[in-house]
Amino acid sequence: MTPKKLLYTLMLIAFQCILCTALFAQTSPPSKQWDKRFGGYNTDRLSSLTQTNDGGYILGGYSYSGVGADKTEASRGGADYWIVKIDANGIKQWDKRFGGTAWDLGPSLQQTTDGGYILGGMSYSGIGGDKTEDSRGSTDYWIVKIDVNGVKQWDKRFGGSAYDQLTSLQQTTDGGYILGGGSESGIGGDKTEDSRGMDDYWIVKIDSNGIKQWDKRFGGTESDYFETLQQTTDGGYILGGYSFSGISGDKTEDIRGMGDYWIIKTDANGVKQWDKRYGGTDYDYIFSLQQTTDGGYILGGFSVSGIGGDKTEDCRGLTDYWIVKTDANGVKQWDKRFGGSEYDDFHSIKQTTDGGFILGGTSESGLGGDKTEDSRGMEDYWIVKTDANGEKQWDKRYGGYNEDYFTSLQQTTDGGFIFGGGSYSGANGDKTEETRGDFDYWIVKTEAEVLPVSLLNLKAAKENNLVNLTWQTVSEINTASFTVEHATDGKTFSAIGKVNAAGNSNTLMYYHFLHDHPGNGMHYYRLKTVDKDGQFSSSATASIYMGNDIAVLVYPNPTKGNITVIYNSTVNAAIQLNVIDITGKKLFTKTVQAVAGNNQYQLNLTNLSPGNYTLQVNNGTAQQQLKLVRVQ
Repeated sequence: MTPKKLLYTLMLIAFQCILCTALFAQTSPPSKQWDKRFGGYNTDRLSSLTQTNDGGYILGGYSYSGVGADKTEASRGGADYWIVKIDANGIKQWDKRFGGTAWDLGPSLQQTTDGGYILGGMSYSGIGGDKTEDSRGSTDYWIVKIDVNGVKQWDKRFGGSAYDQLTSLQQTTDGGYILGGGSESGIGGDKTEDSRGMDDYWIVKIDSNGIKQWDKRFGGTESDYFETLQQTTDGGYILGGYSFSGISGDKTEDIRGMGDYWIIKTDANGVKQWDKRYGGTDYDYIFSLQQTTDGGYILGGFSVSGIGGDKTEDCRGLTDYWIVKTDANGVKQWDKRFGGSEYDDFHSIKQTTDGGFILGGTSESGLGGDKTEDSRGMEDYWIVKTDANGEKQWDKRYGGYNEDYFTSLQQTTDGGFIFGGGSYSGANGDKTEETRGDFDYWIVKTEAEVLPVSLLNLKAAKENNLVNLTWQTVSEINTASFTVEHATDGKTFSAIGKVNAAGNSNTLMYYHFLHDHPGNGMHYYRLKTVDKDGQFSSSATASIYMGNDIAVLVYPNPTKGNITVIYNSTVNAAIQLNVIDITGKKLFTKTVQAVAGNNQYQLNLTNLSPGNYTLQVNNGTAQQQLKLVRVQ
């Protein structure tokens, strides 16, 4: 594309500001498809689950049960790893027990590229049973590799002289594995770096045969509790947990409250690249994180904090879900709180195929706050679905009349969801099978989300002194009307009118709405539609620039150095370009002369460190701001 055509294309996008969307909000939760219970005659606690490449599921946890009910192998010690393989309909295919002579708790598990599975947790056992290596300290990491049928291929122990507890593992792109957990051990055994404080993060990289390649310790001078990790798209790793340390050791930001989220980004060799702390004024505990499709990260945990620090919404109850979205450099983009009036203890978050997020945890709250269904028993599963910006779309409670605790979730290949945890409830409420023993594994499978109405091709265009909104939809289920909302900041919308739907139709129908000139600057329009029965609503958003003051585009963005600033002016005027850092400090200013029409200016940013900045463009009477990202 020639520079002239590129400039024309960018300006067309900027000044027509057409945004075609099919975004949805406040949809109904999907229907339950089935639920299943698995257990022996004692206590069995589910830790994790994942969909397998045959469309079924693998469930992992630990069991105190002997042979009986759903368990086909006798106990090795006090508690053993217990794996259950089920098909796509929840029918058990096989189960396996792995353990030593004492307690073996966990595991975290994942299907591997060879079709088998990797299991990891913590072990109190010495050599004996399924364990081939002696204990290093009080507890150690214990890894078990099994084939597609659950037959053990090898096992490995990693530990220091004290307590080492694995909580997360993943197969890496080189065919090996990354192991993460918490450690109280000093140098010794498999640990090559001394402890920083009372508890530290401890990461171990092993090859495909379980041979250690390297290990790393991260911590401050107090306790830092590791929870989760993931390999990132650049081959490095993102680590997450919660910290009670101030600035010290590997921690570069001071504590916000009593305890904060603490994440660390490393390269492929475990060398720290950066770390970030997020917290309010009280306790905030992270339990789950994931790299998102935009290269940033979504963090989830529970919070006791009110508004303050990094938390922008007040607490609903005693504990709430708290999610934080960051960019690729760990800079916070937004945060959201979800809760009822009592304890809501978050456990897991995943990005969904529509770009939103699915959150799961255990709730003691009744109806109220963000919770739309009353509790079933003492504790229930509580699921929250949000859009890509963290706005709640629906929530759902699953439980029996006793105690049900949540641990794991995943979106399935059919567009539905699988939720798992443990249940002490009988066959009542949402649970269709009677308990086997004390606690059992309990799995809930849902249908795919149903999004009945799409608002398509929403466009905002200038017509003299009016804004003309046009869109298409299939008004298929007695849609009552479209509500048109307006905002100048893209966030705070207010209703400005309604358009009646034309009635049922199986084909796309056209609608429009005219708005008097709202004043110069950026303007945002949102359509909302609600069924006559009030069951769901959907929305779409468009934006447009009004007025002749100034409009700006920048490319490339992100940039490694030089950028081109494109700006439009209807008069000859001096234009001031200001580059501002994230603290609001003005780093430098350039003044350039604009002529009527399109202008461009080359700006050199090679002297700036990698990070986020703001470009402010001012002509004396109006200004526009854009986010700049400087990368390596």
